[in-house]
Amino acid sequence: LDVGCGKGEMLVRLAGRCSARGVGVDVNPVFLADARQRAESRAPQAGLAFHEQPACDFTAEPCSFDAVLCVDSTEAYGGYRDALHALAGLVRSHGRVLVGERFWRRHPHPDYLAALDLELEDLLDHPRNVRAGEEAGLVPICTAVSTEDEWERYEGLYSRAVEEHAAGHPEDPEAESLWKRIRRHHEAWEHWGRDTLGFGLYVFQKK
Repeated sequence: LDVGCGKGEMLVRLAGRCSARGVGVDVNPVFLADARQRAESRAPQAGLAFHEQPACDFTAEPCSFDAVLCVDSTEAYGGYRDALHALAGLVRSHGRVLVGERFWRRHPHPDYLAALDLELEDLLDHPRNVRAGEEAGLVPICTAVSTEDEWERYEGLYSRAVEEHAAGHPEDPEAESLWKRIRRHHEAWEHWGRDTLGFGLYVFQKK
């Protein structure tokens, strides 16, 4: 299961490399249309399924997935801690949970919090991101924290990709708000974000 799957790239790659089957959930219909096209052209044998709905409304049998992914989409459950508890309930015993989450590298400037529309407590620091998984009943397996160069490159690529999507898909009802939001995001990143915000990938195993 990939929560916040966007255009389905992770699921398509997993299907191609590991013959994995999977389900993607996202609220953006344009992204999901792209995901279905990618799956059909690159992994037609996998039978990947994509659902347009909020993650919190997606219903599945408890403990029904071998692995669940949620990269930079924990807000779909209301936040990082809530996402960990929800995902832990969906994965089988000894299954894996991969979560990508931001963290504070240092105390953020109040103007940066305002630009991101966040409160200080909305994000944790890196060690507490790991402990939150343990508090959800998961066992930390490994973590990978982006270097400054990786994070810088990602921010540039991310901003450009969102702007290109907004410009190229005027039929997307979110196009204009996406463009405005990404400009505010990138300007705030340039001003405060480099030495304040970090990003980590956290792999946990269910007991």
